[in-house]
Amino acid sequence: MPRPAVMLRQVARLTPFERSIPSDIQVSASLVWNSNGWLELSYGLLALAPPGLSTLVLPSPLNDGPQHGKRRDGLWTATCFEAFLALPNQSRYWEINLSPNGDWAVYSFESYRTGQQLQMLKQNPEMGIQRLHHHLRVDVRLPLAPWWSAGVCPEVNLSAVIDHGEAGLSHWAHRHQAKADFHDRSTFLKG
Repeated sequence: MPRPAVMLRQVARLTPFERSIPSDIQVSASLVWNSNGWLELSYGLLALAPPGLSTLVLPSPLNDGPQHGKRRDGLWTATCFEAFLALPNQSRYWEINLSPNGDWAVYSFESYRTGQQLQMLKQNPEMGIQRLHHHLRVDVRLPLAPWWSAGVCPEVNLSAVIDHGEAGLSHWAHRHQAKADFHDRSTFLKG
């Protein structure tokens, strides 16, 4: 069976907004938008120094393999991977939240941080997790149809929130402005 055509592919090494984050923690993200109306997202979290991932707060349960999480609000208050998709030349955009335990949420916004609504999906995202001592990988496929217009290439912001326990949260993106604000359209990559 032939694979659908790739309409957009973005790969980014994310950087933390907070300058105090050790360089032995790395976050990467990639996005593939297919002509069949599916979005594929992959995130990698690497903690090189001992004791590896155990220095970070990760949601539970956290198991390898396919995940069957649920739609949940407030995922960005803990370790969470995010993607923002925006319609070019329009104020409307979407926020996708993905927890490493399989929980997820998708929201639509009319404009910058206003008009937030739950975005219904025709089916739940397909999520897989791989966890090693120093590395966590989250792979997700989710349908964009019918809420995304076919053939329209999005503007994109790939980002993550990492929970460091008592040290607080760090905010990761490919680009930051004066504050850590993943909704800021000036930080989005143009399709």
